[in-house]
Order: sequence, then structure tokens, then C-alpha cells
Amino acid sequence: MQRSQPFMKSEFLTDLLHPKRISFIVNPKAGTNLQRHIQDCVEKHLNNDQFEYDFKYTQHAGHARELALEAVAEGCDIVTAVGGDGSINEVASALIGTEATLGIVPAGSGNGLAMHLGYGRDVESAVQKLNTATKKTIDIGLMNGRPFINLAGIGFDGLVSNMMKGSNWRGFFPYFLKSVEAGLKYTPSVCQIEVDGRVLTEKCFAIAIANGPMYGYNFLIAPGAEMDDGLFEVVILKDAPRWQYFAAVPATLSGKIYDAAFVEHFKASRVRITTEGKTYTHLDGEGLVETGELNFEIKPKALHILVPQRVPQHLNIRDLIMRPIKF
Repeated sequence: MQRSQPFMKSEFLTDLLHPKRISFIVNPKAGTNLQRHIQDCVEKHLNNDQFEYDFKYTQHAGHARELALEAVAEGCDIVTAVGGDGSINEVASALIGTEATLGIVPAGSGNGLAMHLGYGRDVESAVQKLNTATKKTIDIGLMNGRPFINLAGIGFDGLVSNMMKGSNWRGFFPYFLKSVEAGLKYTPSVCQIEVDGRVLTEKCFAIAIANGPMYGYNFLIAPGAEMDDGLFEVVILKDAPRWQYFAAVPATLSGKIYDAAFVEHFKASRVRITTEGKTYTHLDGEGLVETGELNFEIKPKALHILVPQRVPQHLNIRDLIMRPIKF
């Protein structure tokens, strides 16, 4: 289903004002289900003197990338992902290396990238912020050639992402319960980690290869990460008693995770990780199971993105508790 709305019917004024073309790629099955009113929201809050716009709706996994490629071919200036981090990943993957700019309207469960950039968690507010957002150019990461925009993970968080995959039960509490379940049963594995030529061998609970600093729900796993410095922030959670991981959760909310005794972190542009057997991973929250070597490479200044002109909002406990859960 697609719908187009020209900003003004006068061809003369269209030529004179040169509105930017923006395409909204909507995932109708994203976690919060708030995107169901996206058309009314855009018509009400998007500046029609600045933009002409259309809507494209995804029908299956991978469709967001196809629709984004179509939007780029049509000459759209801005392609906006309306969904969660997985939808953002798909749309962004089609824009890498092009002149098109990524916009975001958060409608997922965690919305890690949207929260970090300052879009918040409210759909109406995010649409309003598109009117005054500025274009920045950021890095992207690759894992064995597959792109990620925010974070890639190996180990525990990869297992959680795989456990959540395909579930219609979304929100903070389902994620929290799956995290507890995974934390109790996950067995850390020995990893050989090559970082810009330096080789480490560690028994790891989790490894984050971070372009951006934040998981969903304001969990800062890599507070030192910057999205435009040409480097990953590599964060290793080494093997430790389980209670230490759970005790460190408040530190991830306050940006103090590096103070934990079991955490090691460093900057790198290339990372190679080798483990035995299958490896649970995720790219921007989408769970994968890999075998063999994992090669990470950063691509500097590869993606244009709209960033709101305000500081990031912070999630409070009421937001977590009251967030709708979709069945």
C-alpha cells in the first residue's frame, strides 16, 4: 500500500520553492503499534511548505530495504524509517553511499538509535522534529559485509535478540524477562579477538561492537562511542559470576558500565573474532546465528542522517512500565 501527498498543487510554486521529497517506509508490525496513525500524524505535523511526501508499507522481512531503494531511484531526498532498530537498519542499508538522507520515526520497542539521536519515543514529536532536523554524516559498521548502524553484539545479547525474534510480545518487560532467562542459561565462550593487529583471548559473556552507544531502553553499553569518529568502541564483558552482571545494570543506565571490573573497552577500526561452534549475534537488534570467523569493519562517513536540534531525551521508569505491549 502506498500513498502520495504533494505539498502544493501549483506546479509554478513547486518549481519555485523546491520542497524536499520525503518517503516514509512504515513497518506496520513494529513493536509499539503506534505507527498505525502515521499518515494522520504526518499530515498534521510535517511542514508542507518544506516537504512533499509519500508512504510505503512493508509486507515482509527485507521489504523495507527494497522500498528504500525504490525511493532513492525515485529521487527522494529523505527516506524515513517508521519502525524499530531493525527497520532503521533495513532502510539505512539502501542509503549507504548515496546522497539520500535517513530520517527516523521511532515505533519499535527499544528504539536505541532514536533515543540516542534525540528523537525520543513519541511518534508525533519525532515527526515534528523532522521539520528542523539537520543533516549529519555518520559512520556505519559491517559484519562479514552486512551493515549495521548502531550496534552489533556477540554472546549474551545476541542470544536475547534471537530469543525475541519473531515474538509478538513486545515491550520492556518481555525484553527484561528474556534477558534474565538468557543470563541464567548462557554459557560464556572463549573468544579470540584481534583488534587492529592486537590479539586477545578471553572467556566472554558478551562483546559489543559499537558505532553508537545505546541499546534500547536507555541502556548505555558503550558510552565512549561516537558515530562520526571512524572507530568502533569495542566493549568486552568478561566471564564473571552472574550476580555481577545483574548488579551492573544500573551502571548501564548511568553511563558507568566501564567502571565494572569485568569490562574492558577500546577503540578500533577493524575487529576479527573467532569462537568455536555457533555464535549468537545481532545487528541492530536483529538476531543471527553464525559460525566461523566474524570480521568487523567500519566505513567512515558513509550515511547521511537527520539529527533533531535538541538534546537526547531520557527515559524514566514510568515510560518503561506504561509502554504498550503488543500481543
